[in-house]
Amino acid sequence: MEASACDKELHFKARGKLLLTGEYLVLHGARALALPLNKGQSMKVAYPAQSKDFLQWTALLPEGTWFTAEYDDQLQVRSSSEAAAAGRLQDLLQEAVAQGGPEVLARLKGARVTTQLEFDQRWGWGSSSTLLSLLGQWLHIDPHPLLRSTFGGSGYDLACAQNQQALFFQSRGEQSPEITLVDFAPPFIDQLYLLWLEKKQTSATEVKAFLQKGGDYREAIEEVNALGRAMLQAQNVGDFGRLLQQHEQLLAKILGRPTVQERLFSGFGGQIKSLGAWGGDFVLVLSAQSQDDLRTYFATKGFHTLLPLQSVLV
Repeated sequence: MEASACDKELHFKARGKLLLTGEYLVLHGARALALPLNKGQSMKVAYPAQSKDFLQWTALLPEGTWFTAEYDDQLQVRSSSEAAAAGRLQDLLQEAVAQGGPEVLARLKGARVTTQLEFDQRWGWGSSSTLLSLLGQWLHIDPHPLLRSTFGGSGYDLACAQNQQALFFQSRGEQSPEITLVDFAPPFIDQLYLLWLEKKQTSATEVKAFLQKGGDYREAIEEVNALGRAMLQAQNVGDFGRLLQQHEQLLAKILGRPTVQERLFSGFGGQIKSLGAWGGDFVLVLSAQSQDDLRTYFATKGFHTLLPLQSVLV
């Protein structure tokens, strides 16, 4: 639909994400196992017949309005309720125009945009990647170059945004990534949980720091690739737990950091694995204990958000 159409609405949807294997190493071409989520972000774009402003934007969180902003035909912020957020969006829109040209400007003209995030913004489930995916869908541009020129990252989260089942993702630099859809349905999925560490980890900062670190990761990448394949095929909870532990130990050696289990849950009678950037967001918990017992244990450690994994998957 062209931006000159009147009194019509466009609707778009993008899914959130979890990175089960290959954190950090996915930036160097590891084949990472990623899980799309049943919550993400939606976008409604309306083109009122009588529109005087170039672009109006309203961003909603689950608890209500995050920010509103108006932009002129040069994508300068005319007004906003939250200057920092409006400025970050301005940067994204200007980069989109730089990549897509006049056609992108034509779609922006006269638009009334409303985005709705469906999960807690602090959870690290892809508030940025879902927005990039939505912009790509609406403006007819490839979100991967937009990601590289703005937030940075491998792009696995963009793959999750537009798929409805688990996938293996492998970055290939400037070329399109390799994406293979797979079935993730371990028979012990009722023993898998997500625990929020009550802290937001800034992925862009972690990405930049790791890429600056350098190093030869070819052997580690081969090991992570093999671990991902084995996790997908594991039918035994003991085997799966050992694979999680091997993956954690490998990344701990590369990063020079203790695992999250060593650091926070050394006495835990199960297995805990970081998901994505280490140090915040969610971790994966594998345990045969009841959900009530797990909630009690983690509450004594100061963590109060525990979700069954299968409750958040597509």
